[in-house]
Amino acid sequence: MIGVDGGATGTVAILCDEDGTILGSAEADASNYLSEGKDNARQALHEVIHEVTQKVGVALEDCHVAVFGLAGLNHEAQKAVYQELIDPIGLGGKHFIENDIVIAWAGATACEPGVVVIAGTGSSAFGVNAAGERCKTLGWDYILADQGSGYWVGLEGIRTAFKAWDGRIPPTPLLDAMVDHYELRGAEEMLQMAHQEGFGKSEIAGFARHVSRCADAGDPVSQMILKNAGEELGDAVCAVIRQLDLADKSFTIGKIGGTFRAGDFLIEPFTRKVLEMAPNAQIGHARYPSVIGAVIYAHFQNGTLTQQVLDELERTSERAARWKT
Repeated sequence: MIGVDGGATGTVAILCDEDGTILGSAEADASNYLSEGKDNARQALHEVIHEVTQKVGVALEDCHVAVFGLAGLNHEAQKAVYQELIDPIGLGGKHFIENDIVIAWAGATACEPGVVVIAGTGSSAFGVNAAGERCKTLGWDYILADQGSGYWVGLEGIRTAFKAWDGRIPPTPLLDAMVDHYELRGAEEMLQMAHQEGFGKSEIAGFARHVSRCADAGDPVSQMILKNAGEELGDAVCAVIRQLDLADKSFTIGKIGGTFRAGDFLIEPFTRKVLEMAPNAQIGHARYPSVIGAVIYAHFQNGTLTQQVLDELERTSERAARWKT
């Protein structure tokens, strides 16, 4: 079985026996065709599959199940594009092509009813109930809606710094942090920086850690940014819970993404909001990374997911696989 986690920053695959023993892994460039183009996405997906099968010594046609969790897949037309990119690889067996948040959910819940919430550069939440019904919120990219993400926190920090520079709010350490982080001579140079080629959402998201540092140092406006981020993420999860009728159930909520490292200023309002709606939910970090989730999902779809498989995946993952965290 093969699991693939393909996104805007890189692509990783693992190959395992049907008992869950991980035999090898491979990495390639980004495979989101929306940002990388179809040719580059095709090359990355083909490269990662050929490398992992050749490394282990397995023929492509001997693959029993392959699961691709891919960024930039939000409707059937995009799924059809990815299908065209993947079909020429020549894998045998069954193929499942899903949005990458589905394999994140599989890694967080081991395919049990529950919810995963991602807060990295972007943000999204996704859940599945016992009836197999799905619900996804956020995940509309930074242009439309990714509240609570690293990008959103970073941008709020920059905007707040400019409020202080304009005199619209009292001084905040975010202003000096912005000047230092972007190596500016003054805040007015930030506009020029923002229009430079190559300055995008990742560069803005990188400022989020300074918002966290300023919050830890006692800056109330930075603390409020993180509080609002936590509440936005909580709202996203609550929307999933409500639409899947999970409020009175006991289920797992798995957290993924560096924005959660902001600490209690973000996590406390997030947790409070979620537990007010679903007091029996168990909130924690995702048990497995997404690429392991892809293999778990393969077993789930194949009807072979057992506790023994999960235990074997966990036992062999550190020795035989590398993945994005």
